[in-house]
Amino acid sequence: MRTTHRLRTLLAALAVTIGGLSVVTLASGPAAAAASTPCSDTTIRTRIANTLIIVPRIRAGVTTCYVQQGMSGDYVYTLQINILVCYSGTPAATYIKNSGGADGVYGAGTRDAFKWIQKNVWGLTGSNVDGVYGPYARDHMRFALWYHDTNLNPTTTTGGCSRYTG
Repeated sequence: MRTTHRLRTLLAALAVTIGGLSVVTLASGPAAAAASTPCSDTTIRTRIANTLIIVPRIRAGVTTCYVQQGMSGDYVYTLQINILVCYSGTPAATYIKNSGGADGVYGAGTRDAFKWIQKNVWGLTGSNVDGVYGPYARDHMRFALWYHDTNLNPTTTTGGCSRYTG
């Protein structure tokens, strides 16, 4: 019964969304599926052994958002650090390093890093390899684990990584 209610709610939302597609621009592919709002901040999630991960968000912990080429901010810097730590030694990290390092600007290097991860780590193909961070990326990528101080402010990475689990 609960599934039927969820399905009806989803179908109703889909009908509203389809009706408004002519005025709404969505980022493409599974990387951005269900994310029509750009990220604008970061949020901290606690993990095992007194560590943290830092994830892009919109506001108040809402992490269903996207980040793409042309955007900039701390949330982009966080993604770049995650790639450098968790995908170290791969072409993805090299793309970040060769484009200026973790500078908070989602340029061609960061886009190419995400494309490499989408294709070579997650096995996506075709138009799904779009270089966009979104809910699919959030659920599949590895985030750097951080040590923190007594106020839960990240201090240094542990060198380890973890997936986002909500």
